[in-house]
Amino acid sequence: MVGNLRPIGPKKENDASIGVSCSACGKLFKEGDYTTLIALGPGDDKEEQEKCKLGESYNAVAVEVHWKCATGKEVD
Repeated sequence: MVGNLRPIGPKKENDASIGVSCSACGKLFKEGDYTTLIALGPGDDKEEQEKCKLGESYNAVAVEVHWKCATGKEVD
């Protein structure tokens, strides 16, 4: 783990995000890739926004990026 990030993977051939672009580098996710989720915030959900404002745990909107894009590191 790096900070609060954790690697997800490796991607299998039937993973739903195969062929989707990484939000960081724009390259397509492929079989064998490790990725991670980057939390952006509460999104447009009013209840989650209120929890966030109060410093409580909330469900965040996130984007998937390659592990190496997020950390600069290979998976250990």
